[in-house]
Amino acid sequence: MTLPFRLVSADSHVSEPPDLWTTRIDREFRDRAPHLVSTASGDAYVVEQDAAGGMLLGGPIGLMATKAKYSNPDARFGMEGRFSDVPEGAYDPVARAAEMDREGMEAEILYTSTGLTLFALEDVDFRRACFRAFNDWLAEHCAGAPNRLFGVAMVDIVDVDVAVAELERCAGMGLRGAMITIGQRSGAHYGDPRFERFWSAAEVLEVPISLHVAASETTWMSTGNRFVDFACVFTPTMYTVLSMIFSGLFDRHPKLKVLSVENDASWPLAVLGRMDDRWELDQVWATERGPAAQITSGRTPSQIFHDHVGCTFMRDRTAIVNREIIGRANLMWGADFPHFDGAWPDSAAVLERQFDGVPVADQMAIGRNNAIRFYNLPLELASAPAGAAA
Repeated sequence: MTLPFRLVSADSHVSEPPDLWTTRIDREFRDRAPHLVSTASGDAYVVEQDAAGGMLLGGPIGLMATKAKYSNPDARFGMEGRFSDVPEGAYDPVARAAEMDREGMEAEILYTSTGLTLFALEDVDFRRACFRAFNDWLAEHCAGAPNRLFGVAMVDIVDVDVAVAELERCAGMGLRGAMITIGQRSGAHYGDPRFERFWSAAEVLEVPISLHVAASETTWMSTGNRFVDFACVFTPTMYTVLSMIFSGLFDRHPKLKVLSVENDASWPLAVLGRMDDRWELDQVWATERGPAAQITSGRTPSQIFHDHVGCTFMRDRTAIVNREIIGRANLMWGADFPHFDGAWPDSAAVLERQFDGVPVADQMAIGRNNAIRFYNLPLELASAPAGAAA
């Protein structure tokens, strides 16, 4: 490793242990708790079942049963797998801290894995109970490696008063961020006045809000072709972020921070200039045919993006090369450990290859400092060594 700084991953994951929900969820939901089942072909998490016991939500765990990556970083994975093949660092904080040392990584921001599917649960009370149980476990998990592992809570947004209470509770437990659904089954948008208390609470608590790929009440699939749909998986988040911008949400909440997570980071190239162009040219006819934009700060939409929105990536040379347009302060690298397509092992080497020709100061921003600043982490900012290329 030749990167002159230790990495901070803005997007890594845990793999939930098999007893997380069966032992922690509220007793009234214990018989429905997400749980691991073993079959002849592999292990699977059952999140929701029908009356006959069939799986409605959940699935095999093969895409996080990825120990084989250690011996073969180019290994490819299917859906089937065993929990015994999940890397220990995905559920053991001490093991993960040791592995991070080998990877040249000081800290990481941690998201759920199986919990990404929980946003699709239609029973709101059950969904909320699943989220609370996970948040409790995650806070304990991160406490096992203090100042190394920083957790992101799952928060249900349907009842705003309950959401604010959970956000406050999770911040009190030391969790550093909160993830909410990208799309809402009701069709509501986050500029709706009923969400104002939630954004205000996030500002006061200084908790960034994440829109993580696939974490949504609504589907990310449009064509049924997984190559197409996953190549374009950033589009639901793109729509949500732009809706936030044009609704005036960030003008009303000037300290609010929002992240696009694991959507890679090139997508803003397609919309930053176009947002400004449409803002300048379309205010008459667009308002006649739909809601008026509520930007009141005098900033352009692209300026609002640069002031409030972060984007994480694993491998996105396009975003790095275009960092001046997307924003040097808006890009954050993430390892996506322990998932099959993550930029690990040898994280530093993977990122170093993407940094070819990039000044050291920009490398430090993208690979470390931006995440520290965005989450206000208790870590030192990296500075370029004397004589380093500008």
